Amino acid sequence: MRSRLIAIFALAALLIASGITVAQEDTVTYMLGVAQPFTGPLGSFGTDFTKGIELAVKQMNAQLEAAGSNIRFEMASADTEGTPDGAAKAVQTIVQTTGASVIVGPLTTSEVLGVKQFADENDVVIVAPASSGAAGGIPGDNIFRVMYPPDNFAAKAFAQIATTRGYQNVAILHMDDPFGNGLATQFQADFQALGGGEVTTVKYAPDPADITSEVTRLSADVSQLSGSGSTAVLCICFLSDAQKVLQIAQVDPTLTTVEWMGIENLANPELLADANFSAFLKNANFVSVSFTDNQTPLGKDFVDSFTAEYGSAPGPFTNYAFDAANIAMLSMLAAGNDGAAVKSLFPFVSDHYIGTAVQAYLDENGDQAIAFYGIYKVADNGTEFALVGTYDGSADKLTLEE
Repeated sequence: MRSRLIAIFALAALLIASGITVAQEDTVTYMLGVAQPFTGPLGSFGTDFTKGIELAVKQMNAQLEAAGSNIRFEMASADTEGTPDGAAKAVQTIVQTTGASVIVGPLTTSEVLGVKQFADENDVVIVAPASSGAAGGIPGDNIFRVMYPPDNFAAKAFAQIATTRGYQNVAILHMDDPFGNGLATQFQADFQALGGGEVTTVKYAPDPADITSEVTRLSADVSQLSGSGSTAVLCICFLSDAQKVLQIAQVDPTLTTVEWMGIENLANPELLADANFSAFLKNANFVSVSFTDNQTPLGKDFVDSFTAEYGSAPGPFTNYAFDAANIAMLSMLAAGNDGAAVKSLFPFVSDHYIGTAVQAYLDENGDQAIAFYGIYKVADNGTEFALVGTYDGSADKLTLEE
């Protein structure tokens, strides 16, 4: 009898142990890579984007657990440092150390292009939530740029603003990278197609220590162009660069006499925190093409959840990183943890995803095809930007009320 009890207890212990082992083996982990700039001039964006992705993963895992699924997602992150080489190293590190085949990021178009060859050759899917440069619009590759539309839409919006305001010429100051070069080139083509006049360009190296010489050349261009008609400045600059530009422009006798336009990075209250910058931009009748505050029902839920999780509201475009992570995970749930399979199914999943601000829908290049912008000016109080118009990319229609 005693031997039988011992045998029964031994069998029970074996079954319990076996059950625990099976349960552990039944949990399937899908690794989601995150390649963002945590350092450098775009570090604040990368840090906030990663929080948005982290929140998406946490919510997805909670839903999977509630549904009885054995799949769970984990994140593997690496710093791109905001450069093409840094992005390539970050993506390779993630893939080689974790086996991840789907990565959210990088941030900028130059970073995305830096990882393209490795991604294409190794069946790694790149889901970029903020890259918009024309150079990244390549059909058939492993790069999907969701939520944030390519710059051909913004170029058309700026061209229509320029002609509506009666600018005959435009002097552009822009970053010498795929984003800046692409937007400047496309704007010139669209502006002149609408009957605009001469366009000049001054390039500067990304993240410049000093930008005095480039702003001086911009001033000379404006002076020369003004002789043949109304001239404006278009600043295709990241926020930290624009702060350096405005520091010089606000005391320049030529640049203080013309109107200015600027990309979405510049519709930022941080610029207006400097009273001198605020006064300059207001005097320059500054206008920016950015995204409206329109939200789907998911928008408020995201902001509330993010704020509760991290103690502060999400930064600009963080919701797009959250959306990109969700599209990536939904694609992996449908296609499996396999890069080639995810690539095949990704457009279908994306085209059926409603995000926090806009529906995701991809064009033939794998880029966001729906674009709806807000047009912003400095408000009367000088401390915030006010919506003064919209641009509907689908209809190529500008509405401007100034």
